[in-house]
This record gives sequence, C-alpha cells and structure tokens, in this order.
Amino acid sequence: MKKIILTLLALATLATAAFAVPVAYNETSEANWSSMSYDYVPVYKVLEGKEAFVVLYQKGKYGVGNTTLPKKWAQGTKEEGPKLRMRVLPGGKLKPYLTVVKNDGEFKYVILTMPLKKSNSAWGVVENGVQLDTEKDTLESLN
Repeated sequence: MKKIILTLLALATLATAAFAVPVAYNETSEANWSSMSYDYVPVYKVLEGKEAFVVLYQKGKYGVGNTTLPKKWAQGTKEEGPKLRMRVLPGGKLKPYLTVVKNDGEFKYVILTMPLKKSNSAWGVVENGVQLDTEKDTLESLN
C-alpha cells in the first residue's frame, strides 16, 4: 500500500512539472510589475458624522492617529470612481481595517472594512457641533 501511494505521489509530481509554465515567461520581469500599492491600517473606531467619518487607526506600533473621510468621496465623479469604498467585515476574528490604494505613490482611494451592524463597538458617533474637514481631495500619509 505504501509503495502504491509513493508511486502515485511521484507520478503527480512529474505531471505537475510537465504542465509547469515555460521559463521563457518570466513573471518577475519589471514589465509585469504593477504600479498599484496597498497599505493596510488597523482601525480602532469609526465615528460617523453628518458629512464625514472620523477614523481612529493604529499609527506605528503603539500610537493612535485619526483622519477624516468625507462622505462625498463615496459618490465619485465621472472622471474618477469613488475615493471612499465601504466593505462589510466578514465574521470571525477579523478586526476592522482601512486599505489605502495608491498608484505610483499617488492616492487613488480608500476601502473602509467595518462590521455591518452599527451597534458594534467599532462604530461611534461624532459629538454634536464638531466641525470636520470635508473639503479635502486626498488622504494624508497615515504613517
């Protein structure tokens, strides 16, 4: 029985090598590299205001930073898509996070991944009367 299993394993290995991508196609060539980059930032809390979200995120190893994401970014323009995209956090042990997408180092859009239920402790509300920066066009560096 062991010999049969070992023989089948050897045949599977040889079959895999036979169907491998030829060496002429080099995936590590710079011509195949993307100019897009992604930064993931853990989110502690998102405070929702009338015109913007205030995101409290992990800055460095132990710090806490905050940024404002205007809600009008979610509409986008005809030239560009939306700068703010919302994504539902899947169940399990995942915590909320923010994905910053850049093209050639230039800000393109952010994806805010949060629990669907607003009763979750990751959601909050901005205090009444607080003025938020809703006129900005780009996201500052989160580092």
